[in-house]
Amino acid sequence: MANRILLTIIFLALVAATSLTAQETQQKNWNTEKIKGMRFIPYPPYSGTPYFNEKFILGEIEFTGGSTIKNIGLRYSSFRDELIYYNTDISTQIVIDRITLKGFSFTDELGLKHIFRRQYFDLISHEERFFEVLSDGKIALLAFRKADLETCDTSFSKYGLAYQPSSYYYIYHTERGYSSIKINRSSLLTKFTKSNQKLVKKLLRKNSVQIADEQSFIAAWDLVVKNDIPVNF
Repeated sequence: MANRILLTIIFLALVAATSLTAQETQQKNWNTEKIKGMRFIPYPPYSGTPYFNEKFILGEIEFTGGSTIKNIGLRYSSFRDELIYYNTDISTQIVIDRITLKGFSFTDELGLKHIFRRQYFDLISHEERFFEVLSDGKIALLAFRKADLETCDTSFSKYGLAYQPSSYYYIYHTERGYSSIKINRSSLLTKFTKSNQKLVKKLLRKNSVQIADEQSFIAAWDLVVKNDIPVNF
C-alpha cells in the first residue's frame, strides 16, 4: 500500500513537471511567433562596424499594439537602420519587420540606456526611421545613428571600403516637425531668440555646464527645457 502511494506521488510530480516545462516552451514559442521578420543576410566584411552595438545585448522591444517582449538579444544596424534579434530556438539572426515595432531599448556595457523610437521622417527623405531618444518631452532631442560605407586607403582595408559611424541630431515637435541641430554651444543658442540666448548662457554658466560632447549637450538641453525657455523652430 505504501509503495502504491509513493508511486502515485512520483507520477503526479512528473506530470506537474512536464506541464510546467510545456507551459514555459509555449510561452517561449509564443513570444517568438509574435516577432515578424526575415532571416538576416550578413553584410560585406569591410573594415569598421555596421552596428551601433557590435554584440547582441538583452533588451526590450515594443510593438505598435503596445505589447512588449523583454530580455531578448538585440543588435541595431546603423548601416541599414534595422533591428536584429537572435532567435535561440533556431540559432538564427532575424531582422524584425520595422512596421511592427513602436520602438526598442537596451542598456550597453557601460550601463547607459539607449531608447529608440520609430518615427516618420520628412525633413530630407520621406521614410520611417529609428531615432534614439536622447531627451523626451514636448520638444524631444533625437539622434539618427548612421554607419556610412566610405572609400578608404587599401592599407586600412583590402577592399578599399569601410563602415564609418556618424550621428545626425534633431529637435522634434509633434506639430512643428524636425529641426536639425549640432552638438555644440553655438548651434544650441541658435534655437533661441537674442534675448533668450542671454538667459541660456547665464543658465549654463550658473550650473557649470560646458558643452564638450553628446552627454554634456543632453545635460544642457535638459536644463533649458526644465527652465521653460521657449525654443525656436
